Amino acid sequence: MHLTTSSKLILIGSLYLAQGIPNGFFRHTVPVVFRDSGLSLEQIALFYPALYAPWILKFIWSIFVDRFHSEKQGKYRSWIIPLQILTAGALVGLANWQFGSAISTFVLGVALINLFSSMQDVSTDGQAVQILGYGERGWGNAVQVGTFWIGYVIGGGFILMLMNSLGWNFLLVAMSIITLLATIPILFHKRPNHSGQEGPPSGKTFSGLLDFLRQPKVLLVLGLVAAFRMLEGFIRSLLPTMFKDWGMEFEGIGLTLGVVAPAAALGGALIAGLLMNRLGRIRALLLFGSLQILSVGGYLFLSSGSLIDPTAVLPVVIIDHLVSGMTTVALFSLMMDWSRKSHGGTDYTCMDCIGVFAMMAGASASYLIAHYGGYAMSFGFALPLIVLSLLVVARLYPKIQESDHWKSPKAEKKFTRKHA
Repeated sequence: MHLTTSSKLILIGSLYLAQGIPNGFFRHTVPVVFRDSGLSLEQIALFYPALYAPWILKFIWSIFVDRFHSEKQGKYRSWIIPLQILTAGALVGLANWQFGSAISTFVLGVALINLFSSMQDVSTDGQAVQILGYGERGWGNAVQVGTFWIGYVIGGGFILMLMNSLGWNFLLVAMSIITLLATIPILFHKRPNHSGQEGPPSGKTFSGLLDFLRQPKVLLVLGLVAAFRMLEGFIRSLLPTMFKDWGMEFEGIGLTLGVVAPAAALGGALIAGLLMNRLGRIRALLLFGSLQILSVGGYLFLSSGSLIDPTAVLPVVIIDHLVSGMTTVALFSLMMDWSRKSHGGTDYTCMDCIGVFAMMAGASASYLIAHYGGYAMSFGFALPLIVLSLLVVARLYPKIQESDHWKSPKAEKKFTRKHA
């Protein structure tokens, strides 16, 4: 069955919407709940990154996706549907936890949600790599980032804004219902015939990850991804607790980071979608990445002041997340180019795992610096890190492209163990 570009974008949009809900919950709601429950910044720096573990271990989930799946139902589809149902169920279970109860129960619920959603992430990325052609990946990743941020609004913005009025239980149940509704498009998506353009059958194997790691200069690829993703965790992980410490209420944090920020990121994703094919991958990555200096400069200015004006926060957050949406589309498009269609979930996931690990390290480092030196010192450290990351990317990309293996992203890569 041939899928039109619009059908592909609708399908991808629904999957990344479902992925954004638990991500927004984890990235924005969970730190605020931790802080509200009395955890110090030092405790969050050591404890919160540990909950990233399911995302770091995605390369393990990719091995199971490669080996255990239904060819009849579709390699990725046979995982996505049950995992989204399990994520919805975990949200319903966590709805029974209340503020003031044992924080360990809350942590267990968050850990389960992260586990199921990280496994869904592997399958969703593989589905996107499998069905998107090279020329569709600019807009495909714009839709990916945009719908992800819409889900982010639901899980990280609305829940904080509406918590006092609608209650924790109602909101988490509502999140689970939206997750189930986002499953409908994949339910009606039929597995394509492999005689078409959607890529060859992948087979069931444990070797997909090893095949990817045996590709030439793959360590340079992973280093490039890590250098860029580390900044996401370093710069933006501080924002929920920083705004809480500045006296913002749940509603204000929810509006700022859970609604305004995702809307700006969506705008950035659309801009990047328009410019990606014109600029080319590496020029877009370096241009958009350099704009992060504006983001850090704004936060550094705010955190250096003794009195924070809430109206001054909004333009800084808008600029920052506009840039974040642009850089994400550029990097994700490059990662899709470097993924084999037959093992897209494995290849993309391996790169993403390194990126998540780098984000976790960046988040932990920024929290520790903020604990001992304040928020202004943390953002001060971010400025040279941006310059360093751009230098690393500019140096690694030409070296990667020296290999014929990476020069033709339009072609299906068939590197296997026999070529190693």
